[in-house]
Amino acid sequence: MAVKFILLLVILALFEHVSSHGMMLEPANRASLWRFYRKSPTDYDDNAFNCGGFWTQWGQNGGNCGVCGDNWASSVPRSNENTGKFGNGIVTRTYKSGGTVDTSVTLTANHLGTFTFSLCVLQDPSKPESEDCFTDLKLADGSSVYNVIAGDYIVTNKVQLPAGLTCERCVLRWHYKT
Repeated sequence: MAVKFILLLVILALFEHVSSHGMMLEPANRASLWRFYRKSPTDYDDNAFNCGGFWTQWGQNGGNCGVCGDNWASSVPRSNENTGKFGNGIVTRTYKSGGTVDTSVTLTANHLGTFTFSLCVLQDPSKPESEDCFTDLKLADGSSVYNVIAGDYIVTNKVQLPAGLTCERCVLRWHYKT
């Protein structure tokens, strides 16, 4: 029994945890607005929305993650949510209903994985988004997922907006899963 346990520990030690790093700069994510708008709060860690880190997300929060990548256990509104430290109501772009959104993501540490995009029509700008608000979007080529390849450091995608969509304040969410 002890040999099996030690063998299990050795096998588990071979697995490396990776924490991806990247930021959507077009359209600019809330924590990166300071790079374009001087009046926005500065976040020098704007490439690391990792739910508080692997051990926080899985060891303390049961796999839960804040709606916009923050530590789930942080008080609401979390820093990257609407009305949080970086969610200050700045609308960075406007688009036509049924059009496409040209996105540009800069990966500062590529660990392969996938990108997905989702959209929330923010009904009440005085409150943070909820997970239920977000609807999955497709890429312009009809796929739901972009597979990151080795060597990707600046990744552009065209994200398809739904026909008939109108909103005063919509939130585009990029999710990088590794």
